[in-house]
Amino acid sequence: MRLSVTGTVFSGMGKGKYYVGHPEYQRRFRERLGYSPYPGTLNVKLEDGALIRKLEEIRKADGVKIEGFTLGGESFSSLTCFEGELRGEKVTLLFIDITYYNETVAELVSPAYLRGKLGLKDGEYVTFSVDVPTPRQGRP
Repeated sequence: MRLSVTGTVFSGMGKGKYYVGHPEYQRRFRERLGYSPYPGTLNVKLEDGALIRKLEEIRKADGVKIEGFTLGGESFSSLTCFEGELRGEKVTLLFIDITYYNETVAELVSPAYLRGKLGLKDGEYVTFSVDVPTPRQGRP
């Protein structure tokens, strides 16, 4: 099932660049998603309650898991990933177990630098779609 979500692009705190660009996360992304994402996230703020609930429903689905890890005494969070598309570009929606944002923010990664490639600016509305696996019959 493919779901569409709309929100506003905004600049984050810069933490995505550090974490997504970390060599161990990059290795795990390549292994689990088949690509190395651009180091950083595209942050999309959802303002509509129905869209926020939709995002919460996506969070409950079975996505691609990337397990957390600890290196040099620093902990790195587990992630659940859902592949999708934004204006023809491949994106992956990340649900990060430990994040600085609340449920109104979608964090996307992509092989491309989306702001540059698509000319995205803060305050711009975007719609991205996400592939969500449908639960199997009889599953709790």
